[in-house]
Formats: sequence, C-alpha cells, structure tokens
Amino acid sequence: MKIAYFTDTYLPNNDGVVTCLLNYRKGLEKRGHEVFIFTPGTKKQKQENKDSNVYYFTSASFKPYPDYRLALFPFQSARKMLKDIGVDIIHSHGIATTGLAAIDCAKNLGIPSIASFHTMVPSATHYLTSREDMQKFLEDVSWKYLRWYYKFFRRVLVPSTFTRQVLEKEGISNTTVMPAGINYRLYSGGDGEWIRKRHRLGKKKIVLHVGRVVKEKNLELLINEAQSIINKKSNVVFIIVGKGPAEEYYKNLVALKGLEEYFIFTGFVPRKELPDYYDAADAFAFPSYFDTQGLVALEAMAAGLPVVAPARSGSSDFVKDGETGYLFKEEVDFREKLLLALENGKCMGEKCKEVARKYDADKRVEELVGFYEEILKNGKNGPAKPSSP
Repeated sequence: MKIAYFTDTYLPNNDGVVTCLLNYRKGLEKRGHEVFIFTPGTKKQKQENKDSNVYYFTSASFKPYPDYRLALFPFQSARKMLKDIGVDIIHSHGIATTGLAAIDCAKNLGIPSIASFHTMVPSATHYLTSREDMQKFLEDVSWKYLRWYYKFFRRVLVPSTFTRQVLEKEGISNTTVMPAGINYRLYSGGDGEWIRKRHRLGKKKIVLHVGRVVKEKNLELLINEAQSIINKKSNVVFIIVGKGPAEEYYKNLVALKGLEEYFIFTGFVPRKELPDYYDAADAFAFPSYFDTQGLVALEAMAAGLPVVAPARSGSSDFVKDGETGYLFKEEVDFREKLLLALENGKCMGEKCKEVARKYDADKRVEELVGFYEEILKNGKNGPAKPSSP
C-alpha cells in the first residue's frame, strides 16, 4: 500500500502525535508499505530535507505556539503530489489547513480517507484568549468545526474508549477505538543510575513528568500539591522533562512557593535518554485531562512505573486503580494517590510492564494494516471496531 499521512506536526517537533507517526511509519515500512508525510515546514526544512517521502508545505508560524505551523494554500500542490505518487489511502492526523488538504485530495482524486483524533483542541482555547467567556465561546466553535471536519472521513480513529465517549457526546459518531503504540523494548530497558548521579539525587524518591510543558497538561496541580507531599515524604524530588511555552510560568510558580530545591526542570531531553529518566523514577505524575491517550504514561509503565492520572482521561484505559497506578476522581485526591504510588510502586512494577507490553507498537501497526485493508476492501463500510489491545 501507498499511504499518505497529512499532519500539522512532524519532526523536529517532539510530541505524542509525532511519536505515533514515527512508530506507524517504521512499522508499515518494515512490512513493505510506503508512507508519505505531508506537513507544514520552514523554508530551511524544505531546503535541507533529505527524506524523499516527506513533503513540507510552505507555512507560517502559529504565533501563540511558535513550534507549530500552518500550511499556506497546500491544496493544489498536495493533489499533484498524491496523483503522481499513486496513493491508495489517505490518513489525516491534523485538523488545520493540512487536514483540509487531506479532504480536498480525497474528494478530488477519489482516494479513500480516514482520520485520527489526537488532540482535545477545544480544551486549548487559552492559546487564543485569556478571557474565560471567550474561551467557552471558542470551545463551542471548535466542536462545531470538528463535527463538520470529521464527517468527510470514512472512519475516525481514536486512541481510547474515553475519547470515543467524548466525541460521541459531541456528535461525532463514526469512531473506531485504536490505541497508538510504544516501543516497549526501548522503554523497558533504561538505566536510571546515571540520571540520579547527574542530578545528585542519591536515594531520593523521584516523581517524574514527561511531556510538553504547557498549561493544558495541568502541571499546576502537581506544583500546588507538592508541599503537602513533601510534608509527608521529605526525601522526594519532582522532575519535569520537556520544554514548552509555559516553562517560565511553572518555574515562577515553583519559586513563588519556595520549592526550587525540590523541582528540576530539565528542558528538552533527547529521546534516547528518556528510558533512563523513566528507570530512575519511582512514580509518574500525569494530571492531564487534555491527552486523548497519554503515550508517555505507557512509556512509564513499560519501565515499571505506577502512573497517577485522572479517572476521566484517555489514560484510564490502561491505568488500573491499585494495579498499575492510581486514578483520581477529584483533584483533592491527587496528593494521596501520588503518595500511595510512591509507597506501593515497586509492587506494581511487573503488572505495569505486562499491561504496557500489550501496547507495543508492532502489535498496533499489525492492527492498523488490517484496518487499512478493510477500508480499501469494503469502501464506506470500514471495520466498526478492531480487537482490543
């Protein structure tokens, strides 16, 4: 098969969507399929691109979040490229102008198309305005747009049961649950000792968070509860791995609370070092309501880490309360659940690994191939629901 991926984000960005795309592409190419990436890029990226299967559209920076870009008038060039390639199926991973180009190509070239829902965009309206009334208005507008956008696709892949329920409640019903996968072998084989030495942590208990440092990740909850956790477990330290536009905001909040000695902000960490950070830690804090699945939580579990996450979140598909971590229903429970994870984490290690292994990327890709084949075989009557992980 020749598969066209349309995405609003790709390398050098490092987020859950990019991780998902890289895993899919690697697994599909391993099986003899071809994957072509269509994404916004800078002039420099276009000039220096040496990957013949990646096409960068001319684009402009998204000012509220400069790491992300919007493709400018990609329609005609996309149609020409897909026609020349002879693409069999279109898979859209974005919703902005690149995603609109996917719809345009599918319609004009008669190519079967599906989409993935990766991000709770309606919950990110704070990038556009600080006014709460306007945020609510824009959230409603976002859902109206998404209902319109996804009706053009034969199926919409969602990575968790929770996300499917949210979309169905909002009137998007053509969904199929298909979790994204992780490189289980990579994240289950870290060496955390040198991380502890690098940061001079000795035998301290480490609460880890990995991800983009943005307000929608709800790190404020972790910082606000940190002092209460320290009062009960004084030998604890919190490590925040990642970068993002809210980094200074969170550093200032930590300073305001006088907790600088307990928090380490690493900034960007190369992907090859992430398994070692997971291995060094004792518990993984994932307070985000924003994520549709939470690949970093699965990566943590592959390293044997218990995860603390909201009960109403994409992570609740694999974080089982008291078995692979703890789910908090109210934010006031977060502190106690994190303390329980630090206390009981070692007992959960093997169960965490067992569950994470079910989400290995190779298995996920095998399922995806079957999904593509059914879409091509059955036309609009694509598979209603693939097998559970």
